[in-house]
Amino acid sequence: MEDRVRSWQLVEHLLDASVSPERVDELITLWDAQMERAGMSQPRLAEFAGPAFAHQIAGVLQILEQLQAAELRRANDLLSAMLGAAMVLAGDGTVVASNDGAARLFGLCPGGSVRRMALDAADMDILTTRLAQIAAGTPADDILRLCPAGFDHAVLVHLKAMPHTGSRRHVLAVTSEFAWPPGVSDLLARVFRLTGAETEVMRRLAGGGTVAGIAAATGRGAGTVRSQLHAVLQKTGARSQAELMRLAMVLAQSVPAGAEPPRPLAAPAPHQRFHRMPDGRRLEVLSFGDPAGRPVIWMQSNYGLWRLPRAAEADMARRRLRVMVPFRAGYCGSDPVPPGSHPFDIAVADLRALMRQLRLRSAVVVAPGHDIRIALMLARAAPDLVRAVFAIGAGFPILNDTQYRRLIPIARFTRTCARYSPRVLPFLIRSMRVVISTYGLERYLRGILARIPADARAMADPEVAAAFRDGVDKTFFAEPWSETAFCTELPLFHEDWPGDLGHVACPVTLIHGEQDGNAPFETALEYCALYPGWRCVAWPDEGELVAHVQWRAVLDLIGQAWAPETPLSII
Repeated sequence: MEDRVRSWQLVEHLLDASVSPERVDELITLWDAQMERAGMSQPRLAEFAGPAFAHQIAGVLQILEQLQAAELRRANDLLSAMLGAAMVLAGDGTVVASNDGAARLFGLCPGGSVRRMALDAADMDILTTRLAQIAAGTPADDILRLCPAGFDHAVLVHLKAMPHTGSRRHVLAVTSEFAWPPGVSDLLARVFRLTGAETEVMRRLAGGGTVAGIAAATGRGAGTVRSQLHAVLQKTGARSQAELMRLAMVLAQSVPAGAEPPRPLAAPAPHQRFHRMPDGRRLEVLSFGDPAGRPVIWMQSNYGLWRLPRAAEADMARRRLRVMVPFRAGYCGSDPVPPGSHPFDIAVADLRALMRQLRLRSAVVVAPGHDIRIALMLARAAPDLVRAVFAIGAGFPILNDTQYRRLIPIARFTRTCARYSPRVLPFLIRSMRVVISTYGLERYLRGILARIPADARAMADPEVAAAFRDGVDKTFFAEPWSETAFCTELPLFHEDWPGDLGHVACPVTLIHGEQDGNAPFETALEYCALYPGWRCVAWPDEGELVAHVQWRAVLDLIGQAWAPETPLSII
């Protein structure tokens, strides 16, 4: 009877978490406590978290999807009635819903982020700060004056708190901009005989432009623009600019919007490139440091641990390191995995193709988290290409109950579900994203790391916090997010390794914080014992963010890998 009660408690917490995903932590705590009482071994883990548990989760996931669908329908209905470019935003800037104007004028679509807008740093800081404040309830609304790149005038944005569901609060953002449907230009040419130049003046004027601004944007003289405006007034019969604007608004509402391509986003950052793979897919790669330096492939990790503090990235050039971060198929700007392909085989093939394109004879490979598996696969498939592997906070498949108990509760829950109930993963990911949209990304990250003193201390450093947040933000929120890629990869990472995977020709160095609750140091030592050629570097007072804090020592180790006459230091 006691087990049955605990089972019902679990089901009730699953239902609670589906309605209020911020309560998923309570679910994990209850689940973990029940497993502790049962004293379960690996075989019983499979029994406990097997088909019955997956069936319960499937029902909860259906509820969550229905709630999200209903909320999205309400948001879309609200936006469809608005002429101006408008969005529903989460507190961290994630786009929950957007109308056609927001997509075409600002490139903002559901799942994207306002951080993708072409704003300077000061405007972006103002926008994101006010979003977070309004989502938290103070103040109720605000009007911002922003200057996006590509506009010849300021854009007004009205931010207003929306009625919230449960503890979730979203922000309605209505801008002063409206998308100009292509059909309007055709109608003006046909009915009023406006020339292309005259239509352009009317369009820009309707968008808030001034005579001087239109002249600067089009390369015409101010006198020419005034003459064209006068011609527009005469041909349309409008007696003033105000009446002309009313005509433009009427036409924009009555003429169906066409499939005009979105306004281009800001130019790619200097360190961002896209490479074509042999099958035509695009692979996004970020590069830092010295373009002519010694190559380092820094893998993304499926949790976004690819970015170091700005000072570290600046120091890479001084060290003559060329650090490249390729995003695997399905993540960020990289195209999805081809149907029927194994994601890790594709990842290895893409890394080899990238190195061929860049004419790299070899590289040091840095693998945060579970990415050690792919790094070792690359080292076995192409031993000449991999000079050394550095695994930071390496995640390994669990071999026994002791290794399982070392993990913090949320890591135990995630790994057990990944191995025995992968159908649970979409529920966890969607719950996490809803919680983040409620509380903001940085607050969420600080919360999950607060249990580890070393990581809490690391997050108190603004540069470390910014680097970690930016890495997670790009991986999960700022780009089109692929839940499929993540939920497909995670179970594969937790499958048992082939016995020979760790036997590679190049040196392998594990870099760990001894307080890491997701990748325990003791487990790393046990894997080192399985592969005697491996080395282990550890810091007693660091945790999961060891590389973010000890980046100088980490870059020292990477630099030594390019000097074979100098032995690797063991700390």
